[in-house]
Amino acid sequence: MSIYANRPGDPSASNRPLLTIAIPTFNRSGLLAGLLAMLEPQLLQFPQIELLISNNASEDDTSSVVAATAERFAALNIPFEFHNHTASLGGDGNFNFCFQQARGHFFWLCGDDDFILPGSVAQVIRHLQDPQGNPTEVDIIYATSYGFQNDYLAERIEDPFHRNFHTIHSAKQFAMIVNIMFTFISSIIVNKQRFEEIPHENPSASGVSLIQLSWSLPLLLHFRKGIVLWTRPVAARNGNAHGYNIGEVFGERLAANVTRLLPNRPDLSAPILNFALRRWFPSVLIDVRSADNTTLGLDHAHIGLRRAFGNNPRYWLFTYPALKLPLPAAKLYTKATAVLSKLLYMAHLPGFWRKQT
Repeated sequence: MSIYANRPGDPSASNRPLLTIAIPTFNRSGLLAGLLAMLEPQLLQFPQIELLISNNASEDDTSSVVAATAERFAALNIPFEFHNHTASLGGDGNFNFCFQQARGHFFWLCGDDDFILPGSVAQVIRHLQDPQGNPTEVDIIYATSYGFQNDYLAERIEDPFHRNFHTIHSAKQFAMIVNIMFTFISSIIVNKQRFEEIPHENPSASGVSLIQLSWSLPLLLHFRKGIVLWTRPVAARNGNAHGYNIGEVFGERLAANVTRLLPNRPDLSAPILNFALRRWFPSVLIDVRSADNTTLGLDHAHIGLRRAFGNNPRYWLFTYPALKLPLPAAKLYTKATAVLSKLLYMAHLPGFWRKQT
């Protein structure tokens, strides 16, 4: 079943929404309701945005939440498109459905368990359209985020350097800043129209994991301009990752996707993969081990990670100890290597600790 309201039927460029915010959802009706409640007053300010929800055959009351929201949004003249699938598309399949269905010039895929914080949509829109209301030539916006467990307000973390945004014209610098966060759907806003104009593969060809890279990395490869929003517009709920093998997905498949989608560009692929090994994997592995999370295949993670990164000394120096040392020792070791990683990051990006003038 699909529900549409308050949008022009003609998909021509003149009627194309400026931005599609798409929410793929599965069995998280309560979290989805919270996200929609936060988005509603923001969407009221911007009729040039359409909201798309794709319910991936949820078994809870997601359909009821969507139906109630549809009725309310119709009365408020908020453009939206809601789809209730009767059979599961799979996680990546649902992501791809959202991307293919989106009509916006720009596309923002948001996790159903994350928050687009009040005022954040306005921040993004300022960079997506010029004073005349025309779409800008921004290729990608990276909306930085912070993690929270229970209370997104009490646990909010501000940017320590009090930066607002940076405009980036170098693909390499943008890759260094975003790095592994290209995989975090809620932080990446892409120029879909630009994507349609450049060489790219069919997103469904990227395999069964990390399909979101198939529309962000081609834009990095043909990069003109990007924006980094340092104001933490997104609050990401911690502890909801489960049901996949971290070594397979973020080892073999991440490496394969990055290498394939950025061919012959180690200057772009290395910042993504090296930062993951130096900082992201150690931090995540310590968190998973501390929480005794058994759903991410930690016992077998080394197999996939070694296949993908065994020839990279960063795996053995930064990631492997976090995975294999006794937990107390691994925590201490990772704290020390985190300092080294931050120093390396700052050395590679001089000047990015200052506010943009």
